[in-house]
Amino acid sequence: MTCQRCQDEAVVHLTELVDGRRKETHLCVACARASGLSLPDAPPDFGLDAVLQDLIKKHVGELVGELAESTCPDCRLRYMDFRTGGRLGCPHDYQVFRKGLLPMLQRFHGATRHVGKRARARPGASLRLRLRSQLRQAVAREDYEEAARLRDQIRLKDQHA
Repeated sequence: MTCQRCQDEAVVHLTELVDGRRKETHLCVACARASGLSLPDAPPDFGLDAVLQDLIKKHVGELVGELAESTCPDCRLRYMDFRTGGRLGCPHDYQVFRKGLLPMLQRFHGATRHVGKRARARPGASLRLRLRSQLRQAVAREDYEEAARLRDQIRLKDQHA
C-alpha cells in the first residue's frame, strides 16, 4: 500500500469514524510524523525470543535474570524448568529457589508458612520409611535377595495397617 500524500510505502494505517462513516488513512513514516503522530524509532520485536522473555518477565518479575540462571546443585533442576513443569526436583530446591517460591506461595495460599492441617501419625510409618530406604539401597548395590526380603516385609506391614 502507498502513502496517500507522497506515494512512498505506507507503514502507518489509521482508521477513524467521522460522522458515522469509516475513514482510512495510509501514511509513510515521514508524512505520519509531519502530521503530528509520535512513532517509535524501531518497530516492536515480535520474534519468539522477545515474546518469551516478555512473558517470563511478566510472570517472574524483576528476579528473572537471577532466578532464570539458577540451578539446584543436587538434582540439577533449573528454575525455568520448574516454572514450566510446575514440579520441584528435590527438597533442596525450596532453598535454592526461595526468592521465586515465596511470592508464589503468598499468592496461592495467602501465607509463606504452613498454617493448615497436619498429617496424622500412622503407626509404623517410620518403620515403613526405613524399610523402603533399605530396599532402595539393596537394589542399588544389586543385592536382590535382600531386596526381595525387604519387599515382602513391607507388603506384610502394609497388609496389617
